[in-house]
Amino acid sequence: MTRKEQLIYGILGLSGVLLQVLIFNHLSFGEIRPDLPLVLLIWVISTQKRTTALVFAAFTGLLFDFFMDLWGLHLMAKTATTWLVYRFTPRIEETKLVFSQVFLLIFAISFIHHLIFLLSSLFTQVYQAEHMFLEYLIGCSFLTAIIGSIIYILRDT
Repeated sequence: MTRKEQLIYGILGLSGVLLQVLIFNHLSFGEIRPDLPLVLLIWVISTQKRTTALVFAAFTGLLFDFFMDLWGLHLMAKTATTWLVYRFTPRIEETKLVFSQVFLLIFAISFIHHLIFLLSSLFTQVYQAEHMFLEYLIGCSFLTAIIGSIIYILRDT
């Protein structure tokens, strides 16, 4: 990967995290909110090599942790999710997915990501979410899948 591509992905990750912190965190239902950096990460997973996706996941996770003051939770969850789902995610240039397939793919990856995030937060007790574990897990995954599917539809127009 060239320096120019690294800069582009760095700016993309930074802009995704800033959009999340400044806009999408306010589009919440209690503690349930969509995860825009995860949607960008899924796009990187489906278009780039594994190493690029892992570095992007670590970078966006670290930035997200920096702005949300959750040191290490998003870094670990996004990197572990990338490592787990990379092999099973279809390549965008090889396949054309319909809306329902995109929604289910984003929902499944988001579910895995939020499960890792919540389990690690229960272990470290940095983020208190055990009182609404299932609501957060399913709700955040659902909202992330909706936002990601809308972005996928708008991308083609």
